[in-house]
Amino acid sequence: MTAPSNICIAGIGAIGGTLAACLTRGGASVSLIARGETLSRLRTHGLTVTEGDTTFTCHPAAAERAPGPMDVLFLAVKSHQLPDLLPAVLPAVGPDTLIVPIINGIPWWMTADDAPPAFRTLAPLLDPTGQLAAHLPARQIAGCVAYAFCAIEAPGQIRSLRPMRLVLGRSAPDKPDTPGTPDAPGPTRDRLTHLAGLLNACGIDAHVTDAIHAEIWTKLATNVATNPLSVITGATLEAMATDPATRAIIRASLDEAIATGAACGISTLKPAETICAMMAAAGPHETSMLQDFRAGRTLETVAIGDALVALARALAVPTPIIDTLLGLVAFQRRSVAGKEQTS
Repeated sequence: MTAPSNICIAGIGAIGGTLAACLTRGGASVSLIARGETLSRLRTHGLTVTEGDTTFTCHPAAAERAPGPMDVLFLAVKSHQLPDLLPAVLPAVGPDTLIVPIINGIPWWMTADDAPPAFRTLAPLLDPTGQLAAHLPARQIAGCVAYAFCAIEAPGQIRSLRPMRLVLGRSAPDKPDTPGTPDAPGPTRDRLTHLAGLLNACGIDAHVTDAIHAEIWTKLATNVATNPLSVITGATLEAMATDPATRAIIRASLDEAIATGAACGISTLKPAETICAMMAAAGPHETSMLQDFRAGRTLETVAIGDALVALARALAVPTPIIDTLLGLVAFQRRSVAGKEQTS
């Protein structure tokens, strides 16, 4: 496969918008799927991304539905938004389309029929209707982890604090085809290498790993240790990782998440102290969950928190700190909703 030329990005929030701008600026053929005010802004004013003192505006095609089969489809939305997005993105999925979900938490494709038993129990949480597994072929899905420090300033306007980094990997190992199960093998490493080359040419730090499940788990551990805590404290990553009290909570949460991953058989996980150091170096960045909480949007607690806790329960791994953080976030959301109803 040659480097992909037609790319569709569904979800033009902070990550999807930054990705779209970088690819468009690099000369790739990009189309966007958006709705409402974001779509209107894209059509009238284009997509604007500010990086430091530099502002770039581009005008990729934007619509409510994909125009047709694409070489690559990026799904850059929250996990809980994917089912509602399906009708808009399915026209982009041809027999050779590479599907790259950029989502936080445990992705639905890790609950496939050939996954370990503990992961298969998560399907009702992560793909309640079964539509994702039914319509997004497993053989075409690439695992992806994104590290991006960006935020939405307004619909179609993104501020990015530093270059985006993407880690790509095969969602399923090589294995022979079985009659009646054409979706068994995932995308080849060559396809991912070509995509990483294109992304790098467009200014995105991308590479391919043979341990994508470990990368996903490291990001999951980072998210579950910081996102709920940020909603409770209102603090940035740097502030939480450098204050002794919150750093201790983060460290304990990371230990629980890493222990759960190890019980799942996921190896080569980064140690908690290394992850803490990465957070401290993140600077004054607000987590995506804190941004969503302040904007009144649905939080990613199911894919990031509930799914991890369900796995821990199934594997008899205690998670008292994570349980407490998730409980406090739920309480805070109910408290805010109560205040809004009485105001």
